[in-house]
Amino acid sequence: METSQELRRRLPVLGEYGVVVCGGGPAGCAAALAAARHGARVLLVEGEGYLGGAPCTQNVVPILSTNGVDFQGVWHEWARALRRYDGITDLHREARCGTQWYAGSTNPEAIKLVWDELLAAAGVQILHFAHVADAVVENDVIRGVVLLLKSGLAAVLADRVVDCTGDGDVCAFAGCAYEQGTAGAPWAMGVSLNAWYGNVPVAADYVPGWGNPAGGTGRSIGNSPLFQAGLLRMLEVDPLNAWDLSRAVQDGRRQVWERFQAKRQQPGCERIFLAGTAPFPGVRSSRRIRGLKTSTAQDAIELRKHADGIARASWEIDIHSAVDPRAKPVMDDPGYAARMRRTEQGDYYDIPYGCLVAADVDHLLMAGRCISAEHESQASLRIQQTCMSLGQAAGTAAAHGLAKGISPRELAVAELVALLAHDRAAVEPAWVPRELQ
Repeated sequence: METSQELRRRLPVLGEYGVVVCGGGPAGCAAALAAARHGARVLLVEGEGYLGGAPCTQNVVPILSTNGVDFQGVWHEWARALRRYDGITDLHREARCGTQWYAGSTNPEAIKLVWDELLAAAGVQILHFAHVADAVVENDVIRGVVLLLKSGLAAVLADRVVDCTGDGDVCAFAGCAYEQGTAGAPWAMGVSLNAWYGNVPVAADYVPGWGNPAGGTGRSIGNSPLFQAGLLRMLEVDPLNAWDLSRAVQDGRRQVWERFQAKRQQPGCERIFLAGTAPFPGVRSSRRIRGLKTSTAQDAIELRKHADGIARASWEIDIHSAVDPRAKPVMDDPGYAARMRRTEQGDYYDIPYGCLVAADVDHLLMAGRCISAEHESQASLRIQQTCMSLGQAAGTAAAHGLAKGISPRELAVAELVALLAHDRAAVEPAWVPRELQ
């Protein structure tokens, strides 16, 4: 790894920041927001021309929670802001997979606006169309990242970096160890391509955010008259292999078109139209970076609590098999029903702070689906509201440690837990689950 001085001689340096957050999805936006609110000078780097992550890039618009207790802090601000744009449906209880979930839907265009507004109000600087191309590491300490821009390569330097790229790109470039896939294969879960229909017939008593029995399609896109076209899953796709991803999106578009043509043959659906396909494939799992601690399968299955917990997770062990589209590993186990009964009553598991701290490189944190977790736990915590909680924790830790002049691994975790509890308690809830009413 070249030093920052060598890098300055070779590349333009766009700036120096207290905290650089890479990736503008739910985790990255929450991390940047929290870090800025705690006094850091923050740059948020995003490869696309908008923020929002999976709802906007992959059309993952559903809100899903077993019990709502995983909605914390920033999620409530985000949801309340979406209401101003009519960008979120009410949440309802629905029976699925042998249990009951809370569910609703969001509008990606509203999500883009909401994150712009929340981050601008906090003073976060945002750089779009910037892809992480390398990490600047000196003596096992990260000092910044190299970005690929339209103008070429450039660098930004930072006292702390938070990797919210989903795939753990910054950590990988920095030389961090990671796990990928399962059972010796590079794929842990299937990859999807989402699409949506317009001019879909709806029942007279249809409620936005539900599945649409009249049109036989998935949920609405927020409160709009557009509907998800149904879940596709491409199997045995290595999410870090560009050839595999290229094959997946081409295969996905073909399947979407075939489904669309078949749908138009159904009575009442003759005039539906294909309104669009997601610009990116839906990747559920890729790199799982090695951290100071690891969220284990037993944490997730047994709903364990930790004194150093910085985020709650209560979603199902939602493994979309990469080899058998009918299989639901873990959830198919007869003993899993006991976990369902507990989450129905509001139970959850904690994610320890050390899962956000890279083990091999200092001053480097991560949030979102790339944190240090075993396959089964990652399949649960990858959901968007938990990613926001992880991001809020990582951003708060980065700024708090920076202000105290200590590294993320030296941070007094009890202080961080108390600080997060204070910040989250100060947010007016956008919605209160039945279990807590």
